[in-house]
Amino acid sequence: MSGESISRRDFMRVGAGAAALGAFADGGTTEAAAREVAGSPADSPAPRKLGSDAEMAIAADWARAFAAASADVRKQAKTDLLPDLLQPPFSFIYGGDKSADLLRGWKTDVQPSNSEEMGQQREITYTDPAGGLVVRIAVTVFEDFPAVEWVMHFKNAGSADTPILQDIQALDAPLRCVDGDPVIHYARGATCSMNDFMPVTRTLGPRGWLHLEPGGGRSSSQFLPFFNLEAKDEGVVAAIGWSGEWAATFGHPEGSDLFRSQAGMALTHLRLHPGEEIRTPRILTLFWQGERRRGNNLLRRFILAHHRPAPGGKPLVTPITNHNWGGTPAADHLENIRQIIAHDLPIEYYWIDAEWFGNGPWWKNPGNWQVKKDLYPQGFKPISDLLHSSGRKLLLWFEPERVCEGTPWYTEHSAWLLEAPKDRRVYRGFDGKGDWDVPMSDPRWVPNESSRNQIQENDKLFNLGIPEARRFLTDFISTKVEEFGLDCFRNDANIAPLEFWRAADAPDRQGITEVRWVEGFYAFWDELLRRHPNLIIDDCASGGRRIDLETIGRSTALSRTDFVFNLLANQCHSYGLLEWVPLNTTSAGNLSNHNEYAIRSSMTSGLSFGLFSSGDAPQAKVDLTHFPFAEVKRSIERYRTVQKYFYGDYYALTEYTQANDAWMAYQLDLPEEGEGLVVVLKRPESPYTQAAFRLHALRTDVTYKVTNPDTGEDRTLAGGELLEKGLEARLLNRPDSALYLYRRKP
Repeated sequence: MSGESISRRDFMRVGAGAAALGAFADGGTTEAAAREVAGSPADSPAPRKLGSDAEMAIAADWARAFAAASADVRKQAKTDLLPDLLQPPFSFIYGGDKSADLLRGWKTDVQPSNSEEMGQQREITYTDPAGGLVVRIAVTVFEDFPAVEWVMHFKNAGSADTPILQDIQALDAPLRCVDGDPVIHYARGATCSMNDFMPVTRTLGPRGWLHLEPGGGRSSSQFLPFFNLEAKDEGVVAAIGWSGEWAATFGHPEGSDLFRSQAGMALTHLRLHPGEEIRTPRILTLFWQGERRRGNNLLRRFILAHHRPAPGGKPLVTPITNHNWGGTPAADHLENIRQIIAHDLPIEYYWIDAEWFGNGPWWKNPGNWQVKKDLYPQGFKPISDLLHSSGRKLLLWFEPERVCEGTPWYTEHSAWLLEAPKDRRVYRGFDGKGDWDVPMSDPRWVPNESSRNQIQENDKLFNLGIPEARRFLTDFISTKVEEFGLDCFRNDANIAPLEFWRAADAPDRQGITEVRWVEGFYAFWDELLRRHPNLIIDDCASGGRRIDLETIGRSTALSRTDFVFNLLANQCHSYGLLEWVPLNTTSAGNLSNHNEYAIRSSMTSGLSFGLFSSGDAPQAKVDLTHFPFAEVKRSIERYRTVQKYFYGDYYALTEYTQANDAWMAYQLDLPEEGEGLVVVLKRPESPYTQAAFRLHALRTDVTYKVTNPDTGEDRTLAGGELLEKGLEARLLNRPDSALYLYRRKP
């Protein structure tokens, strides 16, 4: 495999929002070529520009730097963030020599890459004059955002193995912070804990250094691959698209106003065989000036514009889902659905989770995908048919990447399976024999959960890097989509693949198995979406452990963490994740309690909840005689009236805290419409009955109508008053919540 399977995704589907790389003349190889700025295609509609002229100029300078290896290219933008002399924002070591030294003597070529589907971009190619290595960078600059994206490729065009190619940094650039120290804003990942997505701020003083890796090979386990690098009154948001083990390093040398930012695969040290080609992580840089929150909101908007799934050709709106256990008999599912239809509950997807397959507990059976006929004697088609008859859809859980000992795939496809090293530490499954028997309150839970490589001993990893294996898996899932009538493929992955990848690598091929696997993973999803254009992919991965710039454009995380059924945790997780990733959901618990505080603690761009069951276990049959269907319907409909605001700008109005006696509040703003939403959550132990919250992004020259939909109270308040004095909220109960809708008055 030479990487061709995902080449069509090098340039994202950006449509009119992506300009030609406005930094190069076609085919240019000189300093002059690196100075030219081209306009957008004449036949493309002009998108609304969300970056200021100054921000767009910084992005244009950054784009010009890709061809600056052999010429002095100086910045043109009015910014202190970039150094005066631009350098290519990547690096690698080849045959022991640094790319900064090598590329000065290599042939440089810049060509347009015209594609009706992808828009117009540019490819910059550096070729070793001695023959062999060709470095190709596919770059996109956006007309509507001050953003640049790129993917690097390395190809051996020679007839013999290359020297060692190592330490590939898809992002490697000096940035300047005058009059102060740089500040790195980032967030923890998902380790099934209260601390998931916790915001972190790190100031890099002289000799300051920060190194981040997700751990285990899933891209958002320990940390999210999104960062906001803040200098004085300006900065850059960086994001990584790599569903494997990335690494990011930030360093501030003593005595310098420059700080360096690096990102790429955590380990590359390999030779390329003749004709072989590999790709790097996708990198996004998005520039901002002013307040740091502007950078995060530009990122949210950018993701919604350019990295948002589009089932059926329409931008995804995260669905309202009702989750149910797969170990529940089909007859009960059918009765549940009849009740949903009869009471006209506004549920879009009926979710069936694990344990519908194999022979025994779910965690021991991936690799045996036979439907349990005692539970589903006619399969899933009767269920999907009933749902489809009412305009609703079916979501079904799979875990195709982990293959368990004793299953058919384990023996029939052994050549397609990767093994972990024999001396690994294993965290066993739910059988009470290992660390999973430790309660979540035990401090050992987080390190064990974050670093475990499998659920039970002898699990193996399906090798998506083998083309034949990938085609088999694609055909298998595609067949099930058709056979079962599925509308959403829930892709779980309870296996940390890093040890499996590295165990398969020879000393002079370190990183190759990971590259091929990740390429195959993208090809697997892309082909499923091509065959089934209305399909949604739910990216589970043990709950939120594979959220990155590549996956969010193909999928959404309907289970952003496995630390659920805890409303305080839901609030804290939303606080951190909404700054970076606009589309995600978590469970609001069982809505049969029709608890508004639970819904408001858990609602995001979508809503997920139980009605008839909850948790990873078979549930007793629910008595529907006194089931509160009317209250449940009203609760969901109330959420639907505010759902649109989660697609706007996000502002936290309180500090992050896990204290149970605090208030939490946040604002969602739709600036073009002049309206928004404020969510106020009073936690159970708070002794206070009122608070005021200063809002953001309002106009001082107008007034706003502020409505409390719970009480029907309307107030007219000046924008300046809401910004300076704040919005007053009065909550008497413990816990309690309130929503405030505001709209600019004519």
